[in-house]
Amino acid sequence: MQRNSKVIWKKIFNLLPAKQKMGFFIILIILGISAVLSQFTPLAVGYLTDSILAGTPADFLSVVPTLLAILLVSIVNEVIKVVRRLIVEDTATQTEKKARQKAAVSLLLAPLSYFRSHMTGNIHGRLNRSLEGTVKLIKLLFMDFAPALTTGAAAIVTIFLQLPAAVACMVILVIPVGTFIVFRQISTQKGIRVELMETKADLDGTMVELLGGIETIRTLDSAQTEGERIQSCSEQLRKKEMRHHKAMAFYDCLKFINEAVFSVVVIGISVFLASRNIITVGTVLTAYLCFTQLTGPLRELHRILDEFSECTVLASDYFRMVDIPLDFSYQGQAGSMNPELTYNDIQMDNISFSYPEKPEQMILKDVSLSIPGGKFIGIAGPSGCGKSTLVKVIDKLEQAEGDIMLGGINLCELSRKTLAFYVAVVPQSPFLIAGTVYHNICYGIEGEVSLDEVKEAARKANIAPDIERLPGGYQFMLSEGGKNLSGGQRQRIALARVFLRKPKILILDEATSALDNTSEKLIQAEIEKMKEECGTTILSIAHRLSTLQNCDEILVMNSGQIVERGTFRELNERPGIFRDMALGILK
Repeated sequence: MQRNSKVIWKKIFNLLPAKQKMGFFIILIILGISAVLSQFTPLAVGYLTDSILAGTPADFLSVVPTLLAILLVSIVNEVIKVVRRLIVEDTATQTEKKARQKAAVSLLLAPLSYFRSHMTGNIHGRLNRSLEGTVKLIKLLFMDFAPALTTGAAAIVTIFLQLPAAVACMVILVIPVGTFIVFRQISTQKGIRVELMETKADLDGTMVELLGGIETIRTLDSAQTEGERIQSCSEQLRKKEMRHHKAMAFYDCLKFINEAVFSVVVIGISVFLASRNIITVGTVLTAYLCFTQLTGPLRELHRILDEFSECTVLASDYFRMVDIPLDFSYQGQAGSMNPELTYNDIQMDNISFSYPEKPEQMILKDVSLSIPGGKFIGIAGPSGCGKSTLVKVIDKLEQAEGDIMLGGINLCELSRKTLAFYVAVVPQSPFLIAGTVYHNICYGIEGEVSLDEVKEAARKANIAPDIERLPGGYQFMLSEGGKNLSGGQRQRIALARVFLRKPKILILDEATSALDNTSEKLIQAEIEKMKEECGTTILSIAHRLSTLQNCDEILVMNSGQIVERGTFRELNERPGIFRDMALGILK
């Protein structure tokens, strides 16, 4: 655990820019100065008490300088605390900023298999909690633990200077007794905070899952059932929390009793010594005030150590997320060249694929395929035959066995940046961001894009009239996922991106499934026009076979293999899967 904490602190320290790293050392100096100044008031109070009660009448004006000194030192100490807090907050916010960015990039570059094995809501909840815990570690150290430690150490030194050594040792027994109670408390409650945190993360994941299926839940009228399920999980969580709170209350009571007993001991011994003229009355007050500087931090020690433990677990989880291995498509690209695709033919030799989670279930089986550049190729076949997987493999979204060449260049040598520039993919459910229509059409394109270019792309995608009717037109704000648009409008905005990019290779995966026949024909004509003008190679997956009528060739897949190929007319005239699908026999 101790070794793990050192590793975590080293990683947190490495997150910081040079300025914030220097801030760590400034904070340590400030803590030392503050701890020393905190002892001035107890010593000054003892001095004033002895001066006033020394037997000779004291002029009040004679103690004013000491009172002003107490005030000044208190103000200076408070200013030092403000400076310390600002440095700590600056360090914490800088850490959070960089940590959030690193985690976001790590997740965006993670293998797709990671997201197949983790709920999206759970990932989001873990990210927020782990970030919060990582930042809180810094605040706990410099706002709670280190000040308590330095002030307590200064108080112990003062006690030993003011009281006989044997008595001072007896006074500070409050520390080992209190520490024993604290560590007993930690051992009995070990892991409870983490357990509660993980349970809450699971509930977060469930809620995100339910909200994503709100329409289905409403259609099936299962809101009450799901509400009862959440209530049952929440009740189990509540019971765990109450067991934790009861234990905490018990140990807090023990800590209070320990503090009260030693407070009486300190007062009793000090008074006894003063009555024997071994120490002065002022020393009694000084000793008691220093004692309170010990018991205050001791009272909070459990909270600090417990939160340290929790935050260390959270920080460990954060760094596990940051250290997720890169997706294969990003590996080995640092400093590598980005070759240009001079040609846009596609060559596939002996391609096989299965998901890492199910290696025994082959999705693609020894597929070999040669597609000349500038051809319009349709891909058809029953559901689950491997159509979408085939195009994902071509765009390097999934890693397959075998060789794939795009424009004569091995896919392994093509970076994501190169693929993004030359290859465009339009899925059945397009990705839209919460932003303007303009920014959604321009999404992913580097450099400035003029409004006229966006309008022309929208016209070709047959979405321009719809956009112009929206309040604000191209500045209309889309909601998350573009849910304030229809499915067909979302697909047409995604297709507008294609007309803006004019890619060398275009992959359409059921990209017009939500369109009416008129819109589909208009867009199909524009795609074919782009193919003729730009020489674009097009791969189009479609269940609606009429979409593939103008293809140069159609590939028919079944059980991960290409079982038929030919033109629409040729396939429709001979017995096989394609004709069965065309006749509605095979879905």
